[in-house]
Formats: sequence, C-alpha cells, structure tokens
Amino acid sequence: MDERTLKKALMNTPFSYPLVEGNPLNLKVTDPRLKVKCCYITVVTLGEGNTKEVFIKPDATFIVTRATYNYGTYELKVNREIEGDSVTYEELPQHIGEEHMNLIDERLHFYLYKSISKL
Repeated sequence: MDERTLKKALMNTPFSYPLVEGNPLNLKVTDPRLKVKCCYITVVTLGEGNTKEVFIKPDATFIVTRATYNYGTYELKVNREIEGDSVTYEELPQHIGEEHMNLIDERLHFYLYKSISKL
C-alpha cells in the first residue's frame, strides 16, 4: 500500500491512548506505559506462545508488540512488550511475515472505505 493511500485510510481511524481496556504497552520492564495515540489493527499468531499485535499511529507508522494472554477465572489480562516502534508499512513483513500482511491490508481497506464513504 502506498503512503498516500495509507494516509487516506487514517482519516477516520479511531485513535486513542494506549490501548484496549487500559492495558499498558511496556517499552522496557521498568517503563509502565508508552504515551502514544494508536489504533489496534490485528493480532497475528506465529506459533505456540508467539503472538504479535499490530497497532497503527496517526503518522502512518506501526507499533508491533509481543503479547502474552493470561486467561483468569473472570478476566483476560494481556502483557505486551514492544518489538518495533515507528515501523513503516514496507518493514512490517519483517516483523509479522509476508503471509500475514493480508490481515493488515483488510483492516486498512476497511478504514479507507469508511473515510471515502464519508466524503
């Protein structure tokens, strides 16, 4: 996807401060939160215990996190650790694999359609 199309897709993308249900993004073990607006795009499972989540930022770059899901009795807790910040669209396959790029494209096309339909 070219940068111009990507920026058009971001016109109506719902950005918020870090993350779903207030779960923090850990930049380092000692850093409790990354203060950046972002939008959840998708989760990619690369194998047993190797789950990555992809978020997009308003500047059209991505955050890739390694996520560990802990299923408790009544709630789900997610621990995230950043693997890549300010990752470009062209660099994204190096983090999640070329075979998973269709998940990113489908979500971005949804936001692009949403942006165009409001014109």
